[in-house]
Amino acid sequence: MSFFRHEKIPLGVKVTRNVLYNGVRLLFLAPLPFLVIPFFLKKLGTSGYGTWAVFLATSGITSVADLGLVTTLSKHVAEFYTLKDFRSLDRLVSTGVVLYFGIACLLSLILWVSSPLLIAWLFRGSPVSVPELENLWHYLILLIFASTLTMLLSSVVIGLQRMDLSTGINSVNLLSSAGLSVLFLRWNWGLRGVLYGYVLAAWITLFAYVYAVRRLLPEIKVSLVSCHWSVAKEIFSFSVQTYVSQVAVVIHNQIEKIYLARFAGVVFVGWYDISGDLALKLRGIPSLVLTPIMPAASELHALSDQSRISQLYYRTHKYLALIAVPLAAYIVFASRDFVELWVGPSLSVIAIPLSVLVIVNFVNLTTGPGLMILVGAGKLRPGLHSAIFGIVLNVTLSLFLIRAYGFQGAVIGTSISILAGSVFFLWLFRRETGAAFPKVIRTAYLKPIVCSLGGILVLWTLARSERPSWSGLVVSCVVFIVVYLVLLLLLRFFDSSDLAIVERFLPIPQIARRIIPDAELGSSLFSDSESA
Repeated sequence: MSFFRHEKIPLGVKVTRNVLYNGVRLLFLAPLPFLVIPFFLKKLGTSGYGTWAVFLATSGITSVADLGLVTTLSKHVAEFYTLKDFRSLDRLVSTGVVLYFGIACLLSLILWVSSPLLIAWLFRGSPVSVPELENLWHYLILLIFASTLTMLLSSVVIGLQRMDLSTGINSVNLLSSAGLSVLFLRWNWGLRGVLYGYVLAAWITLFAYVYAVRRLLPEIKVSLVSCHWSVAKEIFSFSVQTYVSQVAVVIHNQIEKIYLARFAGVVFVGWYDISGDLALKLRGIPSLVLTPIMPAASELHALSDQSRISQLYYRTHKYLALIAVPLAAYIVFASRDFVELWVGPSLSVIAIPLSVLVIVNFVNLTTGPGLMILVGAGKLRPGLHSAIFGIVLNVTLSLFLIRAYGFQGAVIGTSISILAGSVFFLWLFRRETGAAFPKVIRTAYLKPIVCSLGGILVLWTLARSERPSWSGLVVSCVVFIVVYLVLLLLLRFFDSSDLAIVERFLPIPQIARRIIPDAELGSSLFSDSESA
């Protein structure tokens, strides 16, 4: 089908299109967790939902078993495909399949053998019986096996910069897992039904990726003959360094849940899962800007185009600030009203942790452009060192804080470790590249911060005596967005390069050109003359 044919289009257009595909997906699927979580709480209860959160945390933390191969494969796939080196690409993918299949089998065996110990250790205060937990654990292993193999195939698709396909397949995964889980819960299958839904969705996703990769790369014939130990050694020499950064992300997202399960009980795991998961999903909105950056940087690095790499870094920060700053500001302003309306006043305790985690995740996002570009160029030490620092700090600090303060300790521990690791990376990035982050703050972040504060001031003035309601939240959100965008235009945040990007997809009124200045950086990133 022509849908799977590689297109000869400029790199900048590919980057923009990939961001737009992810944005459309987010627009349609963002309401999903807000609908599903209250239903899960109603059907499972707080303790049952906490038990499910422990299963999710276990599945999430096992993703570290891929040894950093996801980022490595995406980078090398992008480079080999750009250079049309299909022989090397065949060896790379074949070796990756063998490695991932071995990892999936080994991980499943370890989880099966250790299941009695892990179940006794993790499910403190769970209302589910031990025999039932053992049965559920076996379904969890099936879920983890499929998810591990899916990581390989998704990294190939992302390396080919076909975010349209990965976005579509991941959307099917989210919709099918949520839809099947809700259906089985309506049939009163309880926690077992939720796991059934997620397992079926995981295997559907795996087979969809298999089909997509076969159609995208008909030149590749996966076989044991094409698998080379020398390729595996080369992959691991790169992936071991990126692996630590990946472990840091998983630990920051999951370690508090494991500690809470051990020292506080599954109810507190549920509290933290709701606030932490929502903060991560909100973080996912601006992080759409980062998704295509690493393969794009790899392509530019293969072409030795340092000028456009610099443009890519600046533009990424600019659009990250455009989305992330107002989002964080509005969530902090509306968090208490939103939580009470969403899951009820009884869980208003998570409003402050939600605000804190949203701000912390936003600060951490500022490391994304630099990290993706360094990985694309093969410079891994800054990310490696900052990740090790964050891991050690999080594992040790959270252990003591959670044992002493429980739920509050989890929020404090992860916040301090993420902020400290982010600042450390920005310092290492400046030492590696000479790029001054204060300059980036002035050029990319200052105006969105000022405009967001202006929008919050308007909302505070208008809504001080309002009772919380869904209609009130919608109206305040619309008012905030309008005020924010008007202030950005008045402060001349956008420039002619921004217009060049938008014009690829939408016509621009002539009046917009009169109020938007010329770009400080040219729009050559989006030139038609570049190679695909």
